[in-house]
Amino acid sequence: MLFYTISNVLLLVWAAIFCFRKPTKVKNMIFVMIAFTQFFIIMAFRYRVGVDYNMYAVGFRDMAEKGFSQLSYLDWEPGFVIFNKLLGLIPGMDYQWYMVILSVIAIVPMALFIIKNSEVPWISTILYMNLFMFFMEMNFLRQMIAVSILLLAWHFLKKNRFIIYTVLIIIASLFHQTILVMIPVYFLVKFKPGLKELFIYGFFLLWFYTASSDFFDLITTMFHEEYNDSIFIKTGVALIYSILPLFVTIVSFLLVKTETINLTRENKYLVNLTFIGTLLMLTMAKHSIIERLSYFFIPFMLLLVPVIYRSLKTKGIYYVRKNEKVIDLTAPRKRTIMAVVFLLLVLALSYVHLYYGLFENAHGAMFDDGHGSLNYRSWVSWLNFI
Repeated sequence: MLFYTISNVLLLVWAAIFCFRKPTKVKNMIFVMIAFTQFFIIMAFRYRVGVDYNMYAVGFRDMAEKGFSQLSYLDWEPGFVIFNKLLGLIPGMDYQWYMVILSVIAIVPMALFIIKNSEVPWISTILYMNLFMFFMEMNFLRQMIAVSILLLAWHFLKKNRFIIYTVLIIIASLFHQTILVMIPVYFLVKFKPGLKELFIYGFFLLWFYTASSDFFDLITTMFHEEYNDSIFIKTGVALIYSILPLFVTIVSFLLVKTETINLTRENKYLVNLTFIGTLLMLTMAKHSIIERLSYFFIPFMLLLVPVIYRSLKTKGIYYVRKNEKVIDLTAPRKRTIMAVVFLLLVLALSYVHLYYGLFENAHGAMFDDGHGSLNYRSWVSWLNFI
């Protein structure tokens, strides 16, 4: 745990050096490059970090040895199987190189996604770690590749390029089928956030909590029968993981109501994507398997938080109530206070999210020695690689 704490402190140090005072595009880019190089080193040279680490390491070895004589492996999607077999054709390709290549696929798209789309990259970067996107990418390797393709698809979603967006989602589904849920999401994000939407989704949430068990029994008799009656269906994760997403969603809806957030097409999509992700994170408290779906929405939360922060800081809140009383929080000092308070609350909740998850060893994020520091075998692996 100490290792991750040091990593997080370093993120704040880099942010203080490059981003806190008079940030520029170049300074933001330098920060992101340093931060994600830090992430890359941890991810690429880890040893037995991630619950599924051994499964994927063994799977890669088996598929590389069998070549293309067998085009299936366990319940893994065909795109991932072919990807592994192609890597296996490269001379000298071992599990260490394998992890390096997968880390590049995880880190580079996320870094580009943040630097290109985030209004405040240092905030998005810290949330990337604290909301466990980083740890997910060291565990769910197939889903990680699907998420990386989704980050590319975001450009076409916000431009309303349905065909290209759908093609990318279908390609991503060759690595993890669950991402197909993002096709109907293309249409759901187009609604203006408001009370009507809250009512519709609230009704869905109520239905889910009353009928979801029967729904999953039906689904798992047709797809992924290995999950039928498993702990992933029968048990949930801690509700604490939904607190920050719920807070961000509520604040975003209020600021849309007061017109503090400039509801551009992109911002509207971010609010709706975060809202849907929040609903999923609430429902995974009953069925932990839904956690996998939530990771398709968290990247957009990383972008929405800076939008809220900037909106509060630059615009403030001005709202005329029905009784014609005016809420005027647009003075510079008030705007700054609101923005800072919001940001501090988000960061505080994100650290609660992080450390609660580490104590639970979510995603098997703790290193093999259980102390959150690179163990001896990991250092040997790294030195041998170099």
